[in-house]
Amino acid sequence: MNKRARKGSPSSSPLVGVVLLVVIAAGLWFFWQRSATTHRSASTAPVAATPSDSSKAPLAASAERIDFANEGRTLSISGNLRAGRPARDTQLGVSADAVALLRKVEMLQWREHCAASSCDYALAWSEQPVDSSAFRERKGHENATRFPFASARFLAGDLRLGAFKLDAALATAALEGSEGVAWPVHANQLPPNLAATFRERDGVLYAGADPGKPAAGDLRVSYRIVASGERQLTGVQHDERLQAVSKQ
Repeated sequence: MNKRARKGSPSSSPLVGVVLLVVIAAGLWFFWQRSATTHRSASTAPVAATPSDSSKAPLAASAERIDFANEGRTLSISGNLRAGRPARDTQLGVSADAVALLRKVEMLQWREHCAASSCDYALAWSEQPVDSSAFRERKGHENATRFPFASARFLAGDLRLGAFKLDAALATAALEGSEGVAWPVHANQLPPNLAATFRERDGVLYAGADPGKPAAGDLRVSYRIVASGERQLTGVQHDERLQAVSKQ
Protein backbone atom coordinates (compact mmCIF):
# COMPACT_ATOMS: atom_id res chain seq x y z
CA MET A 1 0.00 0.00 0.00
CA ASN A 2 1.30 3.34 -0.95
CA LYS A 3 1.41 5.91 1.86
CA ARG A 4 0.80 9.50 0.94
CA ALA A 5 1.81 12.44 3.11
CA ARG A 6 -1.19 14.52 4.27
CA LYS A 7 -0.92 18.09 3.28
CA GLY A 8 -3.17 21.01 4.13
CA SER A 9 -5.23 22.52 1.41
CA PRO A 10 -3.13 25.17 -0.37
CA SER A 11 -6.12 27.53 -0.50
CA SER A 12 -6.75 27.52 3.31
CA SER A 13 -3.52 29.33 4.38
CA PRO A 14 -4.25 32.70 2.76
CA LEU A 15 -7.78 32.67 4.19
CA VAL A 16 -6.51 32.18 7.73
CA GLY A 17 -4.10 35.09 7.29
CA VAL A 18 -6.87 37.38 6.12
CA VAL A 19 -9.04 36.46 9.10
CA LEU A 20 -6.19 37.21 11.52
CA LEU A 21 -5.58 40.60 9.93
CA VAL A 22 -9.27 41.47 10.26
CA VAL A 23 -9.33 40.46 13.94
CA ILE A 24 -6.19 42.51 14.71
CA ALA A 25 -7.53 45.56 12.88
CA ALA A 26 -10.85 45.34 14.73
CA GLY A 27 -9.05 45.10 18.07
CA LEU A 28 -6.90 48.13 17.29
CA TRP A 29 -9.95 50.15 16.19
CA PHE A 30 -11.84 49.24 19.39
CA PHE A 31 -8.85 50.18 21.56
CA TRP A 32 -8.43 53.53 19.74
CA GLN A 33 -12.13 54.38 20.07
CA ARG A 34 -12.14 53.59 23.80
CA SER A 35 -9.02 55.71 24.45
CA ALA A 36 -10.47 58.66 22.55
CA THR A 37 -13.75 58.45 24.48
CA THR A 38 -11.92 58.33 27.80
CA HIS A 39 -9.78 61.33 26.85
CA ARG A 40 -12.85 63.38 25.83
CA SER A 41 -14.65 62.49 29.08
CA ALA A 42 -11.68 63.50 31.18
CA SER A 43 -11.22 66.82 29.36
CA THR A 44 -14.89 67.82 29.66
CA ALA A 45 -15.55 66.57 33.22
CA PRO A 46 -15.84 69.33 35.89
CA VAL A 47 -12.80 69.67 38.15
CA ALA A 48 -13.66 69.03 41.79
CA ALA A 49 -12.61 71.73 44.27
CA THR A 50 -9.73 70.70 46.48
CA PRO A 51 -9.49 71.68 50.13
CA SER A 52 -6.75 74.18 49.30
CA ASP A 53 -9.01 75.89 46.72
CA SER A 54 -11.93 76.22 49.08
CA SER A 55 -9.76 77.35 51.98
CA LYS A 56 -8.74 80.54 50.17
CA ALA A 57 -12.14 82.14 50.84
CA PRO A 58 -12.89 82.78 54.55
CA LEU A 59 -15.64 80.54 55.87
CA ALA A 60 -18.20 82.12 58.20
CA ALA A 61 -18.18 80.08 61.40
CA SER A 62 -19.68 80.24 64.86
CA ALA A 63 -17.58 81.68 67.67
CA GLU A 64 -19.50 79.76 70.33
CA ARG A 65 -18.24 76.28 69.44
CA ILE A 66 -15.21 74.85 67.69
CA ASP A 67 -15.88 72.62 64.70
CA PHE A 68 -12.76 70.50 64.25
CA ALA A 69 -13.85 69.71 60.69
CA ASN A 70 -12.62 73.24 59.89
CA GLU A 71 -9.04 72.44 60.89
CA GLY A 72 -6.67 74.43 58.67
CA ARG A 73 -9.46 76.50 57.15
CA THR A 74 -9.51 80.30 57.05
CA LEU A 75 -12.50 81.39 59.13
CA SER A 76 -14.39 84.64 59.56
CA ILE A 77 -15.72 84.79 63.10
CA SER A 78 -17.78 87.36 64.99
CA GLY A 79 -17.94 87.15 68.76
CA ASN A 80 -17.01 88.60 72.12
CA LEU A 81 -13.30 89.37 72.44
CA ARG A 82 -12.34 88.99 76.10
CA ALA A 83 -9.27 88.53 78.27
CA GLY A 84 -8.55 85.78 80.77
CA ARG A 85 -5.87 87.81 82.55
CA PRO A 86 -5.36 91.58 82.92
CA ALA A 87 -3.22 93.60 80.54
CA ARG A 88 -0.09 94.70 82.44
CA ASP A 89 2.73 97.18 81.94
CA THR A 90 5.54 95.23 83.60
CA GLN A 91 7.93 98.19 83.55
CA LEU A 92 5.74 100.53 85.60
CA GLY A 93 3.54 97.95 87.28
CA VAL A 94 0.26 99.35 85.91
CA SER A 95 -2.49 96.86 85.01
CA ALA A 96 -6.09 96.95 83.77
CA ASP A 97 -8.90 94.46 83.22
CA ALA A 98 -8.96 95.09 79.48
CA VAL A 99 -8.00 93.50 76.18
CA ALA A 100 -5.02 95.85 75.83
CA LEU A 101 -3.27 98.59 77.79
CA LEU A 102 -1.77 101.44 75.77
CA ARG A 103 1.08 103.45 77.28
CA LYS A 104 1.97 106.87 75.86
CA VAL A 105 5.29 108.38 76.90
CA GLU A 106 6.11 112.02 76.09
CA MET A 107 8.96 114.33 76.97
CA LEU A 108 8.83 118.14 77.01
CA GLN A 109 11.42 119.22 74.44
CA TRP A 110 12.63 122.28 72.65
CA ARG A 111 11.58 122.81 69.03
CA GLU A 112 13.18 125.24 66.62
CA HIS A 113 11.24 127.27 64.06
CA CYS A 114 13.38 129.38 61.74
CA ALA A 115 12.40 131.95 59.14
CA ALA A 116 15.15 133.60 57.18
CA SER A 117 17.82 134.64 59.69
CA SER A 118 15.72 134.45 62.86
CA CYS A 119 14.69 131.42 64.90
CA ASP A 120 12.10 130.91 67.60
CA TYR A 121 12.25 128.23 70.29
CA ALA A 122 9.29 126.71 72.12
CA LEU A 123 8.67 123.74 74.39
CA ALA A 124 6.32 120.97 73.22
CA TRP A 125 5.46 117.42 74.30
CA SER A 126 6.76 114.74 71.92
CA GLU A 127 6.78 110.92 71.82
CA GLN A 128 10.09 110.93 69.94
CA PRO A 129 13.43 112.57 70.82
CA VAL A 130 13.95 115.91 69.05
CA ASP A 131 17.52 116.34 67.83
CA SER A 132 18.82 119.69 69.08
CA SER A 133 22.40 119.20 67.88
CA ALA A 134 21.69 121.16 64.67
CA PHE A 135 19.86 124.08 66.36
CA ARG A 136 21.28 127.49 65.50
CA GLU A 137 21.18 128.39 69.17
CA ARG A 138 21.99 125.23 71.06
CA LYS A 139 22.80 126.82 74.40
CA GLY A 140 19.75 126.74 76.62
CA HIS A 141 17.82 124.58 74.13
CA GLU A 142 19.45 121.19 74.62
CA ASN A 143 17.19 118.12 74.45
CA ALA A 144 17.72 114.67 75.91
CA THR A 145 18.96 112.22 73.29
CA ARG A 146 16.85 109.28 74.53
CA PHE A 147 13.84 108.42 76.66
CA PRO A 148 14.09 106.13 79.72
CA PHE A 149 11.24 104.08 78.17
CA ALA A 150 8.96 104.44 75.17
CA SER A 151 5.29 104.26 74.26
CA ALA A 152 4.09 100.66 74.12
CA ARG A 153 1.07 98.36 73.79
CA PHE A 154 0.48 95.54 76.27
CA LEU A 155 -1.89 92.70 75.38
CA ALA A 156 -3.89 90.87 78.02
CA GLY A 157 -3.20 87.24 78.74
CA ASP A 158 -5.35 84.38 77.41
CA LEU A 159 -7.23 86.40 74.79
CA ARG A 160 -10.27 84.62 73.37
CA LEU A 161 -12.86 85.26 70.69
CA GLY A 162 -15.81 83.20 71.82
CA ALA A 163 -14.49 79.67 72.25
CA PHE A 164 -11.29 80.32 70.28
CA LYS A 165 -7.91 81.22 71.76
CA LEU A 166 -6.10 83.96 69.84
CA ASP A 167 -2.41 83.98 69.05
CA ALA A 168 -0.48 87.19 69.74
CA ALA A 169 0.00 88.06 66.06
CA LEU A 170 -3.73 87.93 65.30
CA ALA A 171 -4.61 89.84 68.48
CA THR A 172 -2.07 92.55 67.64
CA ALA A 173 -3.42 92.86 64.09
CA ALA A 174 -7.01 92.98 65.39
CA LEU A 175 -6.21 95.84 67.75
CA GLU A 176 -4.09 97.80 65.29
CA GLY A 177 -5.40 101.35 65.11
CA SER A 178 -7.54 101.04 68.23
CA GLU A 179 -7.20 104.26 70.22
CA GLY A 180 -9.06 102.99 73.27
CA VAL A 181 -10.39 105.15 76.08
CA ALA A 182 -8.50 107.10 78.76
CA TRP A 183 -7.38 105.06 81.79
CA PRO A 184 -6.50 107.33 84.75
CA VAL A 185 -3.56 106.16 86.84
CA HIS A 186 -2.53 107.34 90.32
CA ALA A 187 0.98 107.43 91.74
CA ASN A 188 -0.03 105.25 94.71
CA GLN A 189 -0.70 102.40 92.24
CA LEU A 190 2.98 102.29 91.32
CA PRO A 191 5.73 100.31 93.06
CA PRO A 192 7.43 102.34 95.85
CA ASN A 193 10.55 103.19 93.82
CA LEU A 194 8.49 104.59 90.94
CA ALA A 195 5.95 106.30 93.18
CA ALA A 196 8.84 108.40 94.50
CA THR A 197 9.73 109.44 90.94
CA PHE A 198 6.31 110.24 89.51
CA ARG A 199 3.64 112.69 90.53
CA GLU A 200 0.06 112.43 89.34
CA ARG A 201 -2.24 115.06 87.94
CA ASP A 202 -5.67 114.31 86.46
CA GLY A 203 -4.81 110.63 86.04
CA VAL A 204 -1.53 111.33 84.20
CA LEU A 205 1.91 110.58 85.63
CA TYR A 206 4.66 113.23 85.56
CA ALA A 207 8.37 112.90 86.28
CA GLY A 208 9.51 116.42 87.10
CA ALA A 209 9.57 119.10 89.79
CA ASP A 210 6.07 120.45 89.28
CA PRO A 211 3.36 118.91 87.03
CA GLY A 212 1.65 122.30 86.95
CA LYS A 213 4.79 123.98 85.61
CA PRO A 214 6.65 121.38 83.52
CA ALA A 215 10.19 122.12 82.35
CA ALA A 216 12.35 120.85 79.49
CA GLY A 217 13.20 117.18 80.01
CA ASP A 218 10.12 116.42 82.14
CA LEU A 219 8.36 113.15 81.33
CA ARG A 220 4.62 112.57 80.96
CA VAL A 221 3.03 109.10 80.96
CA SER A 222 -0.63 108.47 80.17
CA TYR A 223 -2.64 105.32 79.58
CA ARG A 224 -5.59 104.18 77.50
CA ILE A 225 -7.34 100.81 77.42
CA VAL A 226 -9.07 98.75 74.76
CA ALA A 227 -12.09 97.16 76.42
CA SER A 228 -13.64 93.76 75.76
CA GLY A 229 -16.43 93.67 73.21
CA GLU A 230 -17.73 92.38 69.90
CA ARG A 231 -15.15 91.88 67.15
CA GLN A 232 -15.03 90.25 63.72
CA LEU A 233 -11.73 88.52 62.96
CA THR A 234 -10.36 86.39 60.16
CA GLY A 235 -7.84 83.69 61.01
CA VAL A 236 -6.79 80.09 60.43
CA GLN A 237 -8.10 77.41 62.79
CA HIS A 238 -5.47 75.20 64.43
CA ASP A 239 -6.97 72.97 67.11
CA GLU A 240 -8.66 75.40 69.53
CA ARG A 241 -6.62 78.41 68.37
CA LEU A 242 -7.26 81.07 65.77
CA GLN A 243 -4.02 82.22 64.14
CA ALA A 244 -3.13 85.08 61.84
CA VAL A 245 -3.34 84.36 58.10
CA SER A 246 0.18 84.15 56.72
CA LYS A 247 1.02 86.68 54.01
CA GLN A 248 2.50 85.18 50.86
